Amino acid sequence: YIDEFRRDPAETEPLIAVDATCGNGHDTLWLAESCDKVYGFDIQESAVSRTAALLEERGLADKVRLFCDNHANMMKYIREETAVIVFNLGYLPSGDKNITTDAKTTLSALSSSLSLLRADGLLCVTMYPGHPAGKTERKAALAWAAQLDKRAYHCVRTDMLNQPDSAPEILFITTK
Repeated sequence: YIDEFRRDPAETEPLIAVDATCGNGHDTLWLAESCDKVYGFDIQESAVSRTAALLEERGLADKVRLFCDNHANMMKYIREETAVIVFNLGYLPSGDKNITTDAKTTLSALSSSLSLLRADGLLCVTMYPGHPAGKTERKAALAWAAQLDKRAYHCVRTDMLNQPDSAPEILFITTK
């Protein structure tokens, strides 16, 4: 998707991305390799530190602004239109599984995301229904997406047909 922005010769605006849940930094790194500027959020200092170390190791730290804050607060930090916003919900891999993203703050962050996305922007939400908080969050995110104005957004959900019911699902929302 990001490559489509790059292929358009008329594209002169910098590509701005958001990783709403940095975790171990892999999505943030990929976004930093693909975009001009990235904002990253996580509520856990250990996640922000891991992400910062990975970006520093790869020489991309100067392209990313990291915040140890809830993704629901992204509007406090971002004043630019963004091309891509990524959420990877649930808990920090190899972290405390009792610290998870929360349906209430995630819905707030998703709503904020729509106001930050530029025309033809992409919101990508990976949901993990394999734990109780994940089930609740998935249900809330899908209900929220289902009520979005079809004249303004395309909403698509993918799931893994040959995997257990706890396999991740991805929600894609594009702005028209």
